[in-house]
Amino acid sequence: MASHNSQLSWLAQSEEQVVNDDLQQLLSESRGICEKLADAAVKMGAWQMVLWQPRWVFAEEDGFCYQKISTTEKPIGKPKKILYSSIKEIEELDCSEFVLQCNSRDYTFKTPDEAVCTVLVHNLRQLKERHRLANL
Repeated sequence: MASHNSQLSWLAQSEEQVVNDDLQQLLSESRGICEKLADAAVKMGAWQMVLWQPRWVFAEEDGFCYQKISTTEKPIGKPKKILYSSIKEIEELDCSEFVLQCNSRDYTFKTPDEAVCTVLVHNLRQLKERHRLANL
């Protein structure tokens, strides 16, 4: 009986480890340099100019962060966090772009290519759901 309980205990710890490894993999896969759409577009008569700003992005357990980068592509300044709890929808767009639709505003990001965009959107959806379930 004692060995059976220790086996069950070991199994539970193994499952917990897999969940944590999973989380670490999601977090480590969800970082890099993207471009963030500037808040306000500049209007020039009938034209509108869109400005993309390079940002270091990374996922944490409770939100998606972005931070300015230096000319040598190193993160600088204080990171800003978009909490998963404030994200209503994560939508993949065309041209390697995705948008985080929040209660107060939308955040649009452009990734280096379609594959990176698909992985990032998939991971952020998983992280958002994990966060939701953990806070029920």
